[in-house]
Amino acid sequence: MLDLLRCSRGSAAFATVIALVPLIGALALGGEAGSWYVTKQHAQNAADAAAYSGALRLACSLANGGTCPVDVQTVPYRGKEFAAQNGFCNAGDTSYPGGDCPTSFPKGASQSVAIATLTTWNGTSGNFVQATVQQTQPAYLAVLLGLTTVNIGATAVAEVNALPTPPCTLALTGSVSFQGSPNINAPGCGMASNDTANNAIDFTGGGTTMNLGSLSTAGGCTGSTTFCGRTLTYRAPVTDPFSALDGALTTLCGANPTLPATCGLSNCPGSSLVPYTATRQCTNNNFKITGNKCDQLAAGVYFISGTLTMTGTTVITSGTGSGACTGTPSGPGAVTFVLLPGASIDTKGGGTITLTGPTSAPSSSSLPASLQADAGLFQYMAIYDASATAVQFGGTSNINVTGNIYAPTAAVTFQGNPTISLANGKSCGELIAASIKFAGNATFDDSGCPAATVPTSQYVSLVQ
Repeated sequence: MLDLLRCSRGSAAFATVIALVPLIGALALGGEAGSWYVTKQHAQNAADAAAYSGALRLACSLANGGTCPVDVQTVPYRGKEFAAQNGFCNAGDTSYPGGDCPTSFPKGASQSVAIATLTTWNGTSGNFVQATVQQTQPAYLAVLLGLTTVNIGATAVAEVNALPTPPCTLALTGSVSFQGSPNINAPGCGMASNDTANNAIDFTGGGTTMNLGSLSTAGGCTGSTTFCGRTLTYRAPVTDPFSALDGALTTLCGANPTLPATCGLSNCPGSSLVPYTATRQCTNNNFKITGNKCDQLAAGVYFISGTLTMTGTTVITSGTGSGACTGTPSGPGAVTFVLLPGASIDTKGGGTITLTGPTSAPSSSSLPASLQADAGLFQYMAIYDASATAVQFGGTSNINVTGNIYAPTAAVTFQGNPTISLANGKSCGELIAASIKFAGNATFDDSGCPAATVPTSQYVSLVQ
């Protein structure tokens, strides 16, 4: 018996077991703390998504006089919707599209989500959306440290900002691309693309020179690190200021007209282009001008259907005075071309078109009834191209435009030396198309924009 009591076999193992007890407890407590950290990260993701989506909804209402025509939901709803999609909801408020909130919690556990719209944050005035999410849960091993419950929360704040300068050039569905050595001069306004692709703003080659107020996109920027570094990427889409014309033209032409469409208008008579009037409701259908003829246009709105073909040294100009046909007009004229669906302009034969948009809205008698309610959108409009046919301005196309160009479904290329800067310098031209490319040595001059009437575009960024 004495020998048994004196035996030290197994004592080290026994001591090790005793020592492991607090170690195991510490590891378990560390595991519990680790779960808190994971929950904290999930909470922050939910808060970020909620603040950002709520701010997008706020930006829409700020841009539209307090209402958002494309979203009937409120800022708090959009915030809570995206918090729910990241697993955080208020009790009993879990029925959001794509929501991933628990249907029940263990005893003592709960979640909360709060969305607030702020006019100041961190001492700065502005438009902010703050999202606060929290999960309360019971402590387990942490009760040894005196904790009974643990509150795990996160806060995010998103701000609605305005671009430094409003965009006067906008690609609605495709990219804004720069190839070769174009020269961009538009310090009072900017360029934007609503394309969400990673190359929505694309620079090919290193010859671009740019004096531009802002550059933004709903997608990314590729090419020049110099220009991409100053581009605001992955921002909210820019509102199309002329979108009302699309619905009005659909009323005129139908949703799916047979191409090329004449939209119920008669064929204009004569050997010169004819403007639309209440007594002459016509379109210049498959009009051809040949030889060395100069068609000096009277002020008005001209509908074009089919193909407008020019050959030889022919000239179509909106300029006034005897020198207009030789490139030295005494006045700019006031003409708008409306290209109906399926229409195109063919100047490969050598013809030249020079147009200047009107500085005031056309009279109701100059437009079909379906377009009269939106007559104000034709102020400064040189070309409204409702056709999906690709179009080129400047360069070898010999199409030169001063004023707004709206081609919502067409790919537009600028080459040579085009300008959309208005002659009176009191406003700036707007170029809006499906996609826009500046190629070769194109010089794009829209420097008359300091007093632009272009709508200010907004974007959202997380500030906390």
